[in-house]
Amino acid sequence: MSADFSRVDLALQFALLVAGEEDEYFDRQLGPIHLIKYVYLADLFHAQKNDGATYTGIRWRFYKFGPWSGEVYARIEPALSAINADKKSSPSDYEEEQDWIRWSLRDGRLLEDRAQQLPLVVRGSLRRVVHEFGKDTSLLLDHVYQTMPMLCAAPGEQLDFSVAQNVSSEEPTSEPLRMDSLSKKKKKQLGQRLRKLGEEYKNRKRKEPAVVNPAPSPQYDDVYFEGLAWLDSLAGPPLSEGEYEAEFSDEVWKSAARKGERLNIQALIVEDGWLV
Repeated sequence: MSADFSRVDLALQFALLVAGEEDEYFDRQLGPIHLIKYVYLADLFHAQKNDGATYTGIRWRFYKFGPWSGEVYARIEPALSAINADKKSSPSDYEEEQDWIRWSLRDGRLLEDRAQQLPLVVRGSLRRVVHEFGKDTSLLLDHVYQTMPMLCAAPGEQLDFSVAQNVSSEEPTSEPLRMDSLSKKKKKQLGQRLRKLGEEYKNRKRKEPAVVNPAPSPQYDDVYFEGLAWLDSLAGPPLSEGEYEAEFSDEVWKSAARKGERLNIQALIVEDGWLV
């Protein structure tokens, strides 16, 4: 599948408009790094339900600590300018880095228009992650780094989305129910039900007996500290102070441990007190 830049633009616009639903103006602002990762997640959600086929057809690569596409980066400016999004720039804290760029737009009608153009699995899941991570760069990067296409690739390699298909996931296949979509009668019934459940919970808590901890408090005596010293001695003599350099084989990127698989402990060999 070749890249469909109209779909890239749509995913970029939708992600920014979803962020625009946040109450605080500061939380509505997204930078290029956030927007790129949200387009990647749109492709991931689509691939999970469509035999590994992505939504945009973009070729993603493992770059530094996350998925990257120069083509998606190049579409940010034209895609967001087309919907008259607000663009703000400020000097970077680092001399060699480019200025900080932040985009924002709050437009409910335009959001619903873009939502209707997206596949259900893409718009529902993408809406959830944008509200969950927003402009929190650290949490967003950590999340995308742990997705299957990233865990099955090494730095510089093209990402394979076929590894994500049919992966059991709790991603919603529909958009969450919103209170403003309910009728007044439904809202009243829901409120009554919630109050009833609250009363039932309070009554049940009153009837529950007090919980007694059956385990006695530990005794930090000489026997305890001698035992700790013995356990520490099993690790061998301590390393002398100084600087050390650790080297890892490139094979670590394709290791079973990185994909969350169980390690074969019997295959590990201990030599001179070191686990190799």
